[in-house]
Amino acid sequence: MGAIVSKIQRLNTVFSKSATTVIPLDALCDELCSILECNIFLFDTAEHIFTYSVAEKFVCPYTERSLVKEELPQYYMELFNKSNESVTNIYENQPWCTYEDVGNCLFSNRYYSIYPIFSNFEKVAGILFIRYETPFSAIVTIEMLRQEQERIQLSSMEIARAKLAVRFLTFSEKKAARAVLQDIQWDKGEVFLNSIASKTYTTPSTVSAALQKLELASLIVTESRGVKGKYIELVNQNLRNELEVK
Repeated sequence: MGAIVSKIQRLNTVFSKSATTVIPLDALCDELCSILECNIFLFDTAEHIFTYSVAEKFVCPYTERSLVKEELPQYYMELFNKSNESVTNIYENQPWCTYEDVGNCLFSNRYYSIYPIFSNFEKVAGILFIRYETPFSAIVTIEMLRQEQERIQLSSMEIARAKLAVRFLTFSEKKAARAVLQDIQWDKGEVFLNSIASKTYTTPSTVSAALQKLELASLIVTESRGVKGKYIELVNQNLRNELEVK
């Protein structure tokens, strides 16, 4: 269990970096190869291999020769194209070599997993993991790769939604929205439109318009509390950052 936890922590580090900085694909593959102790091939929907990394203990005489064409073997692509679901921990007793015109693989007991990669909900690429002799003992870490990708994509969508909503606020509405968020604590609380209008030298109708736009964009939820008071709950944390952008 300790080894699995360690690998999860290392994967966390990899994806934390990839979410905030540009990591070369070959460096990312090398890091994942080291963490999961398996061969990794990153490919697109046209069978082209972007980059790959081979675990030292699985290097064979055909490794370099096979990748001259930089194409993923057809039977892997058939599995990849069959559905949008992941293929995990498939076992082959006496596998054929993944490289053409070789025959039987020099290694026996092959395990492989294929994970699709999505962009804007469209399958654009995939990752093939290959390991010999022992199954993926840390299969949870591979599944975590898929979940983390979904999290990063969702986070990007949340940021984009906040940016778009703030862009459609007028200058006065931005001031009002900023003041509202400054007034509520722990991302929820009650505000009074007249008070916010007074602080920002705007009008209650301006404050109300700002809140309506943000709620329509699903960045906040509001509930009327009478006498022009409103309960506000922030549901998209990116809104604060976007309102601070000058």
